[in-house]
Amino acid sequence: MEPSRSCWTALVLLIGMSPQLFAQTSVDVRVQRLEETIQTLERRVASLEAQLREKSTLAPTAPDKLTWRKLKKGMSKEEVEQLLGSPSDVDEYGSHTVWRYKPPYGGIGIVRFSENSRAEGWSEP
Repeated sequence: MEPSRSCWTALVLLIGMSPQLFAQTSVDVRVQRLEETIQTLERRVASLEAQLREKSTLAPTAPDKLTWRKLKKGMSKEEVEQLLGSPSDVDEYGSHTVWRYKPPYGGIGIVRFSENSRAEGWSEP
């Protein structure tokens, strides 16, 4: 029994359209994966932004006097920050920088940096 002419026509149309159907399906899958990736990245960004907000609202902890006495002239900003923590305030005066620390027990500690970003002097709180 031979297929009728309309069956052949339907088969030819189906074969002719199948690359488009497969291509469309492939594109749909890629779009769906990209949308899922975007949602994942948006969640990660939101989480990191929340962590950043939380960190920035925390008051910097002031170092104790014994820690201040470990300072040495010529220390880099990174070394000073590792020792004393993040400053409460930072001021720039031309090529010089001043970091201020406000401890909870009162007073203000100051570290002055030279133009080459090295500690050149300080005063304990």
